[in-house]
Amino acid sequence: MAAISKFLSQVTLFQDLDAEAVSKLAPFLTNKNFSAGSVIFRELEDSDALYIVEQGSVVVSKHVRDDVDIVLTRFHSGNFFGEMGLFDTAPRSATANVEVDSLLWRLDRADFHHIFSHHPDIAAKICYRLVNIFIERLRATNEQTRDAIRWGLEATGYSPSGTHALFGRKST
Repeated sequence: MAAISKFLSQVTLFQDLDAEAVSKLAPFLTNKNFSAGSVIFRELEDSDALYIVEQGSVVVSKHVRDDVDIVLTRFHSGNFFGEMGLFDTAPRSATANVEVDSLLWRLDRADFHHIFSHHPDIAAKICYRLVNIFIERLRATNEQTRDAIRWGLEATGYSPSGTHALFGRKST
């Protein structure tokens, strides 16, 4: 249990927790080894857990059409993904594949709700950190979206003089 507690204390999501809080959280996590090429979850499957990468690499992708998927991001040691599953029962919004052999820790929604009920101080610190990370990820997504629109406009030869309106600015 000491090894998992040491690892968890280095994960950004849990950076606001002291050693005692991390030791209370650790028993709720389960670990699993995944081989390269394994699917952790698929887009549209039930969503019910968060995953933390201790070792390895995970690729998260979104299906576009037919046999085309677009890579959204990669997660490495200390990163987490699938956090919407802690709060929302909507289906998964993307697919998570193991890029290289990986060791992941899983926190189920039911266990997270138990933490909320029995350790609200720990839950509050985790939620505060989640909100900050959501904000960072949303800002990055906004930048990627803006760049994709700009690249799309350039690729189609769309006139730059009319693009200001597309980005919420008035043309002068």
